[in-house]
Amino acid sequence: MNFLRNYPKRFFWRVYFIGLAVSLILDFVWLRSDVLHYHFPFQHLPEFFAIFGIFGCMLLILIAKGMGCFIVRDEDYYEKNQGDEE
Repeated sequence: MNFLRNYPKRFFWRVYFIGLAVSLILDFVWLRSDVLHYHFPFQHLPEFFAIFGIFGCMLLILIAKGMGCFIVRDEDYYEKNQGDEE
């Protein structure tokens, strides 16, 4: 485990890309089999669910960033309220 201690980023990036490759290969294998019964024709496109997941994640990030503009508080917001109580 000394390798993991010296290069944790490199190790996790390798695990990530290996997992990604296995996922993509299995998606093609399962897409060609008749095990999965999809309801819509666009679900038969290769890597549809991966693309759907990426765009869904990006949309959630953009929504969260947009909400951050409305929910943001001043740096001393809690200090101001604490001073009112005393």
